[in-house]
Amino acid sequence: MGPLTLALSLRTGLVALNLAAVVVIAAVLVFRVLSLRAARREPLPANLAPPPDDETLEGRKLERVLRWALLCSGILAVALPLYWLLEPYRQSAATEGFDERAVKRGEVLYANDQMEAYDSAKSLACANCHGTDGSGGSASFVLTPAALGDPDARPVQVVWKAPALNDIFYRFSEEQVTQILVYGRPGTPMPAWGLAGGGPKNDQSISDLVAYLRSIQVSPAKARAAVRKAVRDLRAQAADAPATARRNLERAEQALAAATTPKARARAEDDLRAARVALERSEAWAAEIAAADEGRLLFETNCARCHTRSWSYEDPTNGRLPPPFPPGSGAFGPSLRDGATLVQFPGRTGREKQVEWIAVGAAANKPYGVRGVSSGAMPHYGRILTRAQIDAIIDYERKL
Repeated sequence: MGPLTLALSLRTGLVALNLAAVVVIAAVLVFRVLSLRAARREPLPANLAPPPDDETLEGRKLERVLRWALLCSGILAVALPLYWLLEPYRQSAATEGFDERAVKRGEVLYANDQMEAYDSAKSLACANCHGTDGSGGSASFVLTPAALGDPDARPVQVVWKAPALNDIFYRFSEEQVTQILVYGRPGTPMPAWGLAGGGPKNDQSISDLVAYLRSIQVSPAKARAAVRKAVRDLRAQAADAPATARRNLERAEQALAAATTPKARARAEDDLRAARVALERSEAWAAEIAAADEGRLLFETNCARCHTRSWSYEDPTNGRLPPPFPPGSGAFGPSLRDGATLVQFPGRTGREKQVEWIAVGAAANKPYGVRGVSSGAMPHYGRILTRAQIDAIIDYERKL
């Protein structure tokens, strides 16, 4: 039996002992009341009753009192040192219990209707976008003209790639995750959940969500394996995109040939134009990814979400989407194009500082690079990317 278990057992024993004492006292009181009622004659008042003689007081009665005193003293002599010795473990058990309850509450908040913890009155359904296991997913989102960078553009509905959360603490600190939950991500489907950001949840709820997210983190080995898998998936998606676009084009041509009314023909012609655009984009994207080095692929799978505006919704097989923005042209994070990285991190010394910036990041308002001041939003990749992978990303960014 470990100290923690012993502490819990002692606490349970003390509670049971107190309950037993209450029961005994209650029984004695009931017995005395019933005894008084059953008495055949009225007892004399205490001030009129003859007192016990000295032999009784100093003999049987004194011995009974001393035995009870010895028993109680023995209990105190054993219980107090045990309580003192086990108090730290009891405190640890209380903390652990609090953390477990926080995780349970956070799971309810995170859950959607596919999870056992779902509560229609409490759940925020985070799992709808990020997956029931936190491995990522997607969300429907409408791009406004401002988000498209064209005030004359029409709003466009897209499928937004939601990030995995089961490795988020390998990239962000607890403070950063809390900040994201409270204030959301402006310009993305991620809303503000905290009261300070205009959301519905207080600090305790946000803390519970953070506790749950921490509980579902994968192992470091799996997090690093996910990085390599993302690169493989990107290559496979790019290679398959032209075939998907061709199938869509064939269906659009068949639909046009089968159209019998002016309205149906106009719709089919519009679909055909979009399918041709999609085929052109898919072939160009497939060629780019096939020729890309590891730095470009790692940038696309780790950095582009924040540094390329269209990355989160880009789908080359959908010709109705607006043209993609150039890689590294900026989004939630700054633009890295036109030598911006070389200006921010010049020379060999600057390169080492860029390695540190990617691997460790910097707290809010701390300096980085040349005249850079951190916003505190930059994730850190030193726990899931190797030095060689970080170097490959830097090589790619310094050529943008």
